[in-house]
Amino acid sequence: MRGFRILVAAHGDLADAFLATAEMICGQLEDVHAVGLLPADSPESYSERLLAAAGDPGDSLLILTDLAGGTPHNVALVATRRLPKAVLISGVNLAVLIEAVTSTDALDGESVERLVASGREALVNASQMLAARQP
Repeated sequence: MRGFRILVAAHGDLADAFLATAEMICGQLEDVHAVGLLPADSPESYSERLLAAAGDPGDSLLILTDLAGGTPHNVALVATRRLPKAVLISGVNLAVLIEAVTSTDALDGESVERLVASGREALVNASQMLAARQP
């Protein structure tokens, strides 16, 4: 059993799509929530929704955002000041989310580095792979 809550924070419907796709692959996910930035959101209203989804500030929390420097990332970064056990990783992809939801590790430095590495390893130049197979 995973020992931390997960929030996926992203622009528009992307967070919901990540969560729905992860559930299609992994089944129903416990304690994983999506918080999409809506066009009508201000940074303040988005922060309120993100903090509400974060749950108990004393619990371990992994926040995955779509784009470093974007509003979901910036709001999550500020929110981590109020969430002492939160870890923020930006640049989420499906591989990172699946690795996180299937993890049984604590949210420590080693497991966070493994999550970041899984995201990097998921990016491949598939055209180059195909070219290597052609005679």
